[in-house]
Amino acid sequence: MKSKKIAAVALLVSGLLIGTTVSALADESPAPTTSTSTYQTQLAAYKIALTQYRVALVTNDINYRAAMAKYQSDWNTTMKNYWAAWQTAITAFRTANDAYQAQLAPIQAARKSALDAAGAAFLAATASATTNDALNAALTAWGNASKAANATYKSAATALGVAPVRPIQPTEPVKPAAPVKPVDPTKPVPPIKPAPTPKPSK
Repeated sequence: MKSKKIAAVALLVSGLLIGTTVSALADESPAPTTSTSTYQTQLAAYKIALTQYRVALVTNDINYRAAMAKYQSDWNTTMKNYWAAWQTAITAFRTANDAYQAQLAPIQAARKSALDAAGAAFLAATASATTNDALNAALTAWGNASKAANATYKSAATALGVAPVRPIQPTEPVKPAAPVKPVDPTKPVPPIKPAPTPKPSK
């Protein structure tokens, strides 16, 4: 009877020892970690952010080049219109002025001929004059002829109308500021890969 009790106690103690050993080994094993799964989640988010970053870079580049192209095209159009308007104005003036000068030329020639004739008559009269009265008469004749020539010229020139006035070239347009290149987004930073889990000691 005593031997059976001793055997039962031995089995109980043995079972307790085995359970304690198993529990101790279990306690020595590393606890499950979520760092690997967290890293995978962060890595997936990083890949998405990196793609979006690259898309933003390309989009900024395309939009900036388009803005620069439009800016240069608009400026070229502005300058082209400016010079076209000026050329139209100056050409119109030159055409009108040429026509006016063509009509004025014979009037000026007639005045010159009348003054030349008055001058020649004056020189001839004074060359042959022997008295003071004759010289005064030559002066009076020259003065009257000159006045008549100038009056005729003025009347004929007035009849032509006002002479064309050369237009004043307008100030050139001021070139506007060029588009500003978009600021690139901040490049995402990849997550740090966790260190491998150490193997449990035997």
